[in-house]
Amino acid sequence: MKNKCTFLLPNAGLDYEFLDAGNFRKLERFGEVILDRPEIEAKSSPLLPTTSWEKADWYFKEEKGKTGEWIKQSSAPTEWSINYQHKNVSLGFNLKLTAFKHIGIFPEQAENWNFIQSQLSGIKGEKKVLNLFAYTGAASIVAAASGALVTNVDSVKQVLNWGRENAATNQQDTIRWILEDARKFVQKSIRRGDKYHGIVMDPPAFGYGSKKEKWILEKDLKGLLEQSVQILDLEQHFFVLNTYSPKLPMMDLKSLLDANRSFPKKYEAAILGLKSKNSKKLALGNLIRFSH
Repeated sequence: MKNKCTFLLPNAGLDYEFLDAGNFRKLERFGEVILDRPEIEAKSSPLLPTTSWEKADWYFKEEKGKTGEWIKQSSAPTEWSINYQHKNVSLGFNLKLTAFKHIGIFPEQAENWNFIQSQLSGIKGEKKVLNLFAYTGAASIVAAASGALVTNVDSVKQVLNWGRENAATNQQDTIRWILEDARKFVQKSIRRGDKYHGIVMDPPAFGYGSKKEKWILEKDLKGLLEQSVQILDLEQHFFVLNTYSPKLPMMDLKSLLDANRSFPKKYEAAILGLKSKNSKKLALGNLIRFSH
């Protein structure tokens, strides 16, 4: 795989549409619900007129810090579900409004869900996948529906329970739900001699482990990556890394990877983002992938 940086957009499959972005906000349709919420990367001006933005069912008003409140502008629900279908996998994900502007999935990740399916289809025998910083477990459920035994790790009990609900909705029961700091889990896996055919991780810029272990992306990612590659199956494997932080631009991320002796010298490096019908693009983070 080449490490030339490109712009990757999600393939069809998720009942979602990126409508517009600008003035540090984005307009999106999740199923039948339209949301208007903050987006730090939406630095340009919107393409759609104000009347289009006014059609949003919910408007997120950000307050101090990262929290805020959703302002209702229609009769839309606070909880609903959307469908995802790609090849022979058909799933539903439960969404709901939270005080942190998130709703349960990151739609740009549909590109990685499709990649996971493709990679698992080529792995022979038992398939094991590890999903770190797993959030509500969408990637885990896609992997399970593609025939994998999945270990889903997150340090927040609420999102872990949300993931369990999603799995139950889709009748997927081959997922282990682990409440733990990602670094500690990987260290334990090394000591146990565990091996995985796929590792997926979407670490935050800043956060805490299940026992308040502090995580700072630009400081802690290097060590986690060095240890994670040790638990990849040598013969059949794939790896997906997403980062979303202005403190770790692609150039710095690639330098970190290239300095890691255990990390492959050839990998796919891309900007993961969204594209509207009128060709508006919104970059939403760095993506690194490789497979063997």
